[in-house]
Amino acid sequence: MRKTALAASGFALLLALTACGSESTPTTTNTAAPQAADKPASSLFNDAQELVRTASSKADQSKTAKFTIDMNMMGQKISGSGQGSFEGTNSKMSMTMQMMGMSLEMRMIDGQVYIKMPEGQRAGGKPWIKADKAALAELGQSMDQAEQSDPRKFLEMIQKAGKINKAEPATLDGQEVSHYVIDLDLKKAGGMAGASEAQLSQLPDGVIVPLELWLNAEQLPVQITMDMGAMMKKMAEQSGQQLPPGDAKMTMKYSDWGAPVEVEAPPADQVGTMPK
Repeated sequence: MRKTALAASGFALLLALTACGSESTPTTTNTAAPQAADKPASSLFNDAQELVRTASSKADQSKTAKFTIDMNMMGQKISGSGQGSFEGTNSKMSMTMQMMGMSLEMRMIDGQVYIKMPEGQRAGGKPWIKADKAALAELGQSMDQAEQSDPRKFLEMIQKAGKINKAEPATLDGQEVSHYVIDLDLKKAGGMAGASEAQLSQLPDGVIVPLELWLNAEQLPVQITMDMGAMMKKMAEQSGQQLPPGDAKMTMKYSDWGAPVEVEAPPADQVGTMPK
């Protein structure tokens, strides 16, 4: 049971860190971003490159946000919420997630990752464990993969291999937004952040992944959705496997851009090491 909890923690950790962008780097150049940022907020982008320059610049300036994540991966439902700062190696976040019948809490600060284990599965009675890169690798995760849901990483993929299919004004959660439907060639985009060459080689050629992006009046991302169903079906066909029933969709929501983020490491006497 403890291994199940750790595996769940590893997967949840991946999602938590991606929402926070633990190692992300700006996707724009200093010369292009200021010009793009001057575009009126009410204007719609028709060019993917201009959209990326503006939204990335705005996210870099704001640095922090609250976020939620909802995923349905072939019947496995995962949800969570948290707050984070997007400042590269100085990133920090706190997050709770619900998956596999468990509630998991995670924090990242000062380059360390802490996971709060469910009661009854705690090493030495200590509620928190500290995970390093080696421990994450044993769970099949990596700090590089943890970048993939940082909004700027989505923007980077759009920059590399995205085409705006539709742009329209819309209303989302009571606020006026710009809604973009984007065709993304995931293989040309280099796959999700942290993908190895072997994983990238398994991606089918020419499969378009539908990505939708909502920007608020300040040109900041407030929602991103990605439907990977067609891609996963194609990959299963290539390998002669059959997928379990269910969707393969992810929704990230961002709010309170620029608000202070308070994250503290757990007390040292409550932190144990990752069980083997």
